[in-house]
Amino acid sequence: MPTSTELITTTLTETFDLDPSEVTPERTFEELGLDSLALVEMGLMLQERTGVTLNDVPLHTTVGGLAALIDRAEADRAEADRAEADRAGVDRSEADRALTAAPNSTR
Repeated sequence: MPTSTELITTTLTETFDLDPSEVTPERTFEELGLDSLALVEMGLMLQERTGVTLNDVPLHTTVGGLAALIDRAEADRAEADRAEADRAGVDRSEADRALTAAPNSTR
């Protein structure tokens, strides 16, 4: 699976015909020649690929800064998924205990 930086680089080079050697983590989108409309387009493409919603990315954001933002959002989502799974596991085990504690009736 590509890193967020690789994903951004691929999106930029394929969509906006940029030279991959120009797309470095330190470069801003403005330095790469993108405008606000291009950033919206790139954000939608990255959202499709990552599931992370990117709203209002400023032109002065660096490639590395956006990659860190995506990584943080993905980590937050994974943590929320783990917490939900843990809660569901607790709920299931409580239900299992209730069923095993109930007396069996054979009427």
